[in-house]
Amino acid sequence: MSPVSPQFWIFSRYLLALGGWFVAFGIQLVLFSWLVTIVLHADPLAVGLAHVALTAPGILLLPMGGLVSDRGNPRLLLLLYHMLHAIPPLLLALLLAVGELSYPLLIVYALAAGSITAFILPTREALLPSMAGRSLPRPVALATALQFIGQMIGIAAASQADRIGPLPLLLVQATLVALGALALWRLPDPPRRPPGEPSGVWRGIAEGIALAARSEQVWPVLLLNFGLGVFFVGPFLAVLPLVVRDVYQGGAAELAEVKLAFLVGTILAAFALTGLARNLERRGLLIVLAIASGCVVLFWMALHPPFTLLVLLCFLWGMGGGVVITQSRTVLQIVAPSEQRARLMALLQLGFGGGGPVGAALIGAFASIVGLELAVKVSAVAMAVFLAIVLAVSAIWAMRTVERAADRPG
Repeated sequence: MSPVSPQFWIFSRYLLALGGWFVAFGIQLVLFSWLVTIVLHADPLAVGLAHVALTAPGILLLPMGGLVSDRGNPRLLLLLYHMLHAIPPLLLALLLAVGELSYPLLIVYALAAGSITAFILPTREALLPSMAGRSLPRPVALATALQFIGQMIGIAAASQADRIGPLPLLLVQATLVALGALALWRLPDPPRRPPGEPSGVWRGIAEGIALAARSEQVWPVLLLNFGLGVFFVGPFLAVLPLVVRDVYQGGAAELAEVKLAFLVGTILAAFALTGLARNLERRGLLIVLAIASGCVVLFWMALHPPFTLLVLLCFLWGMGGGVVITQSRTVLQIVAPSEQRARLMALLQLGFGGGGPVGAALIGAFASIVGLELAVKVSAVAMAVFLAIVLAVSAIWAMRTVERAADRPG
């Protein structure tokens, strides 16, 4: 029996370090929606604006988070961000304990949590290559799968909010994030990168954007992820909770069920790709096919099928999401130079963090005028049109991305 390599244990500790944050984020996914829609009884526009507050900080801060990570020690930065991220749920728990929860205070919580998350996401991606070892595609797929497993556990826990209340869940959320910081303390520092020419903040961010614009492999992936943020993430955040509440008369358990179905599909797709990761070349074609199938599934969901079928459709939608997320991350991890990797990964997250609040606000407002069914149908058709435009102006469908020795971080 061959001994387990030290790199295996390093990568395992990396996944363990983030596990607490993944579970905490899963709790937040359901609990925040539950507080807005069920506890505060917000209307569609207010629900959309609340999710804008949770994700909008990424518009301004994700590029900054990528730049800070590229210029600093991502392990120490991630440890600091974890400690900071434990504070908002503790303060929200205190407000609930004294009976002072209100919509404006929930917005403040969302802005604080979203701002810290904008720094966590690119830093986590910048740390991954030095933790992964010799090859990137399989660890990226595995990390994606395990990330959503953690979220699924958190969503399952938050589905009990109707029964146990939000206070225990918020305390668990804060504790898990803090434990993740302790695990990060045990990881080795990544290799020091050679210093580049000093530049200002805005010039540093512009360098990452310019690199993305020059790469025929990067900019179509980033553009499609922005479209997904607007037309897929928007309805998922702003409309799906209302569909569960108003169409199916559901609560936290039903909301968790549809989100869990999405996550299970995402996890299965990511795990399936771990076995194929090194042999895949047509990653762009996989992304295109997954998005096209997602448009069909979303349109079907808009017809308000029986709840059991809605859950199945969310599962299929999640499988497509697993393909897009995994392959988009893999393309950028392979193509990006190590000294600008965090900035490019921040731009990828910006597709969701930037497109998401735009979509949540637009779709939430649109749904309040024309109704939930038509709003979701329009989202599905709009994403299909957006995909067709990207296909017409790029060669993403024919793109081949293969890891070479030169692609590995130094």
